[in-house]
Amino acid sequence: MKKVFMLLAATVLTTGLMMSCSGCGSKTEEAPEAPSMFTKEDTTQLLNLIDQFNGYMKAGDIKSATEMLVFLNGDSIEQLNPQFFNRQARSLSAVRGIDYQLDRIMLRDDIDNEAKIDIVLFEKPEGDTRPNTTSLYFRPVRIDGQWYLTTKDNITDTRSDLRNRQDNEETPAAGEEENEE
Repeated sequence: MKKVFMLLAATVLTTGLMMSCSGCGSKTEEAPEAPSMFTKEDTTQLLNLIDQFNGYMKAGDIKSATEMLVFLNGDSIEQLNPQFFNRQARSLSAVRGIDYQLDRIMLRDDIDNEAKIDIVLFEKPEGDTRPNTTSLYFRPVRIDGQWYLTTKDNITDTRSDLRNRQDNEETPAAGEEENEE
């Protein structure tokens, strides 16, 4: 009985090791990575744009920071109209802090991107449990090779329509898939 148990345990252990290491060997048949549609110049330009914005915010220059923001209307860039400018300025004033740091950038295509800025609102004494950070999200867009900052909000963000249109063009309709089979 002990021999059967030991043989069974050895078989389970060996099988487990083989399965866990199935991806450990050399990967000679890897698919080549698709070339990125973004260059180092794109990254540099976008980082400089975000650094400039963060610099204005650190200096308390809400007006200059707000002037950097644009509105994506369909496929074109527009300056913020006075109503949106005032709305954005009020929003930025509400998150005025003492430090602004880029947390991450996710680049997908010319219009569907995201940059997250972490903001420290105030110095926090040791033992203070109040939250002192918040975040700001940009939707950077690239139009004709030039990067612009738009914000992620429910009024000026027209990307959802553009993403839906793009997704619909890439994905065949359900009826078309059934007819092909």
